[in-house]
Amino acid sequence: MTGKKRVEGAVNLPGKGIWENNFDPRIRSIPSYLPGETGSSFGLMRGYMVTAFPKGNQSKNNRFYILNFLYNPSTINVGHSIDASNQIMPRYTASDEDSGVPLIAAGGTLNFALLFDRTYEMSDSTKFSTIEGTYGVMADIHVLYNLVGINSAQRVWNEGPTEAGDVATDGGDVIGVMQMNPVWCRFGQARHSFKDRLPGLSRMEYFGYVNNLGITYTHFSQRMTPMRCAVDISIQLMSSAGWV
Repeated sequence: MTGKKRVEGAVNLPGKGIWENNFDPRIRSIPSYLPGETGSSFGLMRGYMVTAFPKGNQSKNNRFYILNFLYNPSTINVGHSIDASNQIMPRYTASDEDSGVPLIAAGGTLNFALLFDRTYEMSDSTKFSTIEGTYGVMADIHVLYNLVGINSAQRVWNEGPTEAGDVATDGGDVIGVMQMNPVWCRFGQARHSFKDRLPGLSRMEYFGYVNNLGITYTHFSQRMTPMRCAVDISIQLMSSAGWV
């Protein structure tokens, strides 16, 4: 021992590791032709989930994660309801002095399912030394775990060498609990942008936090490395005021 002792441990930082999942070019090169746009080949526009930050809090120390979709979901279920306990009244009933926007759950839910497949990476000997070729779809799940806070970096407080105070050291990543980390979920991109007429919600762009997550591993290598998985995701929608 060096004279320092562990005083307190706290799990309060985003996990490290993979921050974005990428795929083999062979499975991404799916041409897509749209009516009236002949002469140009548009690759399939894929959706993604990305960490959200409050406006004005986008320092370089913030760690964000992007979960790219290999295949877009075949069905997307969106529901909206009124939560009587939130007591959100229409704007015309509010006082003129009340210009705030309630930063609470918006009474809506978003549900969809994703499929990840790492067959190309797991069967290509040139990719055996890559993360995807070694861990299969766990590379995608790792990003998802970081996105929802299950992977967390543990900060350990040690007794300082002087009376100036304790010092914090990196205690490594731990498997924690899922947290209410706000995320943006975007499914596609329209041919034109009408931001003055359609708000983000009408462009299949949603904001909220993941409140339910289900993962089914469906295919394995001889080392029991998962090569394919299906992911069911449920998101509690929130007001996006003050977030980017």
